[in-house]
Amino acid sequence: MGKRKHRIQNRFKTHEEFINACAEDPEMIDTFTAKELGYLGEALACSYLEAQGYDAMCQGYRCPEGEADLVMFDPDSEEVVLVEVKTRRNHTDDDCLYPELAVDERKQRRYERIAARYQMENFPVFALRFDVIAVTLRPGFLAEIEHLVSAFEWDCQR
Repeated sequence: MGKRKHRIQNRFKTHEEFINACAEDPEMIDTFTAKELGYLGEALACSYLEAQGYDAMCQGYRCPEGEADLVMFDPDSEEVVLVEVKTRRNHTDDDCLYPELAVDERKQRRYERIAARYQMENFPVFALRFDVIAVTLRPGFLAEIEHLVSAFEWDCQR
C-alpha cells in the first residue's frame, strides 16, 4: 500500500468523514491516484449499500486468490455478497463511462476462487452472490452509482 493511500485511509475515521471531506473540496479528487480513487469508490459503495440495509462485514478481504473490495450481508436475501467496486472519473457531462465493463471474464473467474476461499475460511456460508458497483464521479463531486445485483453466476462444482 502506498504511503499516500495509507495517509488517506488513516486520516479519516469513517467512510462518511472521507466522503464529506471530498464533498467539501471536490478539486482534491483530481489529485487522487488510481488507488485513492478506488478507495473513495469503495467508501461510496459501502455507504450506499448500508443505506440500502446491507451490513458491512469486511472491506478489502484478502486471500491468496486475490481481494474482494467489499464483503456485505444482504438481510433480505440472507446472502453474503462479494462486491467488486469499479470507479471512474468523468471530467465532462458528455462522456459516457461504464466502469462495470472492467469486470471481465478473467476477473469473474478470480472472484470465484476468492469466494471458494471465503467459504472455506468462514464455514458455513449458506448463500453467496457476486455484485458489482460502478461509481462514476462527475464534476462537482456528483457520484452516479450503478448496482448490479447478481452480476454473474458461478458453479461451485468446478
